[in-house]
Amino acid sequence: MLKPRALSEVLAQVTNGGIQSTVLLTRDGALLAYSGFEAKDAKIIAAMASSIFAAHQRVRQPPGSGVPQNIVGSGDLNMILLDAEEGKMAITSVATQLVCMVAKTTVQLGMLKAK
Repeated sequence: MLKPRALSEVLAQVTNGGIQSTVLLTRDGALLAYSGFEAKDAKIIAAMASSIFAAHQRVRQPPGSGVPQNIVGSGDLNMILLDAEEGKMAITSVATQLVCMVAKTTVQLGMLKAK
């Protein structure tokens, strides 16, 4: 059983150094725990992250389909890194859940990936 209070404390350890929010969510977009933004904003981030991750999963080519494995959209998806005008976002799969981090534009993508 997941304890939301304990999860929020763990997520708070990562939410520093330019990381504005860290969200743990299901693949369906249900918010499990968050640190940083208000609950309303965390729900929006969870919905966006789930939608982005699911969209990539739908369009990627499965192994053995005759598509070379070195092209975009093939193979296993480990992490999505987004760099936008308003900030940066990293979405990664952890077991059956997703973790999403939102960062300021000043945070380097490598640091976001490392966290």
